[in-house]
Amino acid sequence: MVRSLARATRTAHAPSRSEGSAGSVAARLRGVRLFVARYRRPLAAAAAALAVGAGLLAARPPSPPTVPVLVAAHDLDTGAVPGPGDLRTARFAPADVPARALRHRSDTQGRALAAAVRRGEPITDVRLVGPQLRGLPGGVALPVRFADADAARLLRPGDRVDVLAGPVPDGASSLLGPTARPGTAVARVVARDAVVLARPEGSPDRGGGLLILSVPAESATALAGAAVGAPLTYTIRGTPGGVVATDGN
Repeated sequence: MVRSLARATRTAHAPSRSEGSAGSVAARLRGVRLFVARYRRPLAAAAAALAVGAGLLAARPPSPPTVPVLVAAHDLDTGAVPGPGDLRTARFAPADVPARALRHRSDTQGRALAAAVRRGEPITDVRLVGPQLRGLPGGVALPVRFADADAARLLRPGDRVDVLAGPVPDGASSLLGPTARPGTAVARVVARDAVVLARPEGSPDRGGGLLILSVPAESATALAGAAVGAPLTYTIRGTPGGVVATDGN
C-alpha cells in the first residue's frame, strides 16, 4: 500500500513530454530575445540599409531597350571575307543603330568588305559586296578610277552605269585606239551596263574616285585603255535621258 502510494506520487510529479517540449520552445524564445537585445543597434542598421536598397531598386528606371548589331571583332582589311571569329554581336540603343545595319551572321556569308573596318564598327549593307568581288555572270571585275571623286561617291554597290571617256588629250590617241580623236569634246561610251561591286577607300594622295565594276568581258579592254589617257565619267542607267556625272571641266 505504501509502495503503491509512493509510485503514484512520483508519477504525478514527473513532467510529461508536452511540458518538456513547451519548455524547450520557451528557452529558444528567451535566447532570441536576448540576442536581439544585445545586438539591437547593428540589427537596426542592417534593416535600415536593406530598406534603402529596396527603395532604390524600386525607384530605378527600367533598362532602355536594345537591339543586336553585328560589329567587327577586330580591324578588317578591304576585300576580307569575314569569318566566324571576325564578327561579334553588340547591343545598341535603337536610336544609335546605323541605317541598314546587319544583325545576322548569315547576312555576311561569302561576302567581302568593300572598305576597311575598324574594331567595334557596325557592319552595314554598303560595307559588303558580292562573293570575293567576282564579276557578274558574263562579266569581269575591273578597278576603275573616275575623274571626279565626289561623283564616284554618289554610287553604291549594285548601281548600274554606262562608263564614258571624256575628251582625249593630244598625244594620247595612240593609246586609245583609232576611234579616239584628240581634241574632241564629245564623250564616248566605253562600257555599257557596268555594275558597281565596291567602292574601296582610295589613297589620299591619289586623285579621282576608285570603284570596282563588273563589266562585260568584251568591254574590259576598251575601258582599261580609255582609263590610261582620258578622264572617265558615267551615266546612271534607268534615269530619263541619263544623268551624267562630270569632273566640272
